[in-house]
Amino acid sequence: MAARVELKPDWARIVFSEAIDGITSADFHYFWLRHNCPCLTGCRHQTTHERLIDASVIPLNIQPLRVEASSVTDSDEPAVTVFWAPIATKNSTGELELPNEKEHTSVFSVDWLRNNAYATNREKTHDLPPHDASLVTIDYQELSDKYGDTANSTLENTKLTTNGAARYKALLFDKLSRYGVAVIRNRGSDTEDIIYDFIDPSADVIPTHFGRIEHLRTDNTENTNNDQLGYTNSPVRLHTDLCYAESVPGFQFLHCIRPADVGGDNYFVHAESAANYLKTEVSRRAYDLLTTVPVRFDRKQNNFQALHVSPILRLGDKPDPATNERRLEQVRYSYFTQGAQTSVPFSELREWYEALQVWDKLLYRDDFQIKANLEAGDVVIYDNLKVLHARNGFTGARHMAGVYLNSSDLWPHLRQAKEQTVTAEA
Repeated sequence: MAARVELKPDWARIVFSEAIDGITSADFHYFWLRHNCPCLTGCRHQTTHERLIDASVIPLNIQPLRVEASSVTDSDEPAVTVFWAPIATKNSTGELELPNEKEHTSVFSVDWLRNNAYATNREKTHDLPPHDASLVTIDYQELSDKYGDTANSTLENTKLTTNGAARYKALLFDKLSRYGVAVIRNRGSDTEDIIYDFIDPSADVIPTHFGRIEHLRTDNTENTNNDQLGYTNSPVRLHTDLCYAESVPGFQFLHCIRPADVGGDNYFVHAESAANYLKTEVSRRAYDLLTTVPVRFDRKQNNFQALHVSPILRLGDKPDPATNERRLEQVRYSYFTQGAQTSVPFSELREWYEALQVWDKLLYRDDFQIKANLEAGDVVIYDNLKVLHARNGFTGARHMAGVYLNSSDLWPHLRQAKEQTVTAEA
């Protein structure tokens, strides 16, 4: 029985040419394949064929160099051959030693794979989070070239015609609905005017203990309670904002007033997609721990303190009728306001930390992140309940204006524009 192979980021799918006992495909983790290598040149004993390789030496994030599905075993059976970079294994004295080979070869018969399949005909899988910045980018200059309202524009602020503004906001609706983040290039220099790209003039921003608009720069004098990382030039790793608040702003946008001389690039992760990927592709146990174990988010500043207790991944109260599972409603993740973990028994604390590490390592994979280097006049807006944001450390007088918005103000405003454009094009 022949087969073809579909390679995924963390596992391989073997699709069988014939369905036997209803099995048409099987999914295998790469670390499982490496651990079960049948070779007699280090992984199995040449005489007894018993396993020699120790699971502890196999990296759980191991990746194959390449995979071939057209090969055959020594007995001319259809096979799948996996080629690996060499890994250090234990020698006769128990010390790690790198084998003298350029690559390691594992040849699995297709029948053996089918007979040892542990995940067959799997339908509930999740793709990687969006990580292509072009998918979330809108060039405001292109829109203004086509739909510019020259009569009402200034050098600092280019206005769009009614039709152009509706098309722009419809694009925002599409990007935010699908990806949770939108990068707007060449938007302009007027932060106050940009606010109303996202909400009606009758609405307003969400003021916080920092003020109405945050001016994120090292020489900040405008904001109160600026004794926190955002007002330094240190890197700020992935997080959601105001995790310590009972009610968290649904959206935030950052308006680049002046970029850093060096560094300061922003990056984002669609945490809802990352959590789903964790659940079905990596570790259901880690997902369960992060959705149930409470975490103390404790903001302590010289003149402000707030505390909120919640799991990192908060699920809704009612199951989704389609899946019978509760949907993810909010991600609260902030390493710099995360308090000491005291709610887990001694014998279970290591397991919770391992779950946290699995989650964190996923978030810092390049294929999970959208990277954006903002220039003066650029804007990025993101869903603060579902998207993590971060910035690299920097030098120079970097200045970002930060504004929080209510989801209940943003979505109706953008949805109305979307409906107008759909009606106009019908």
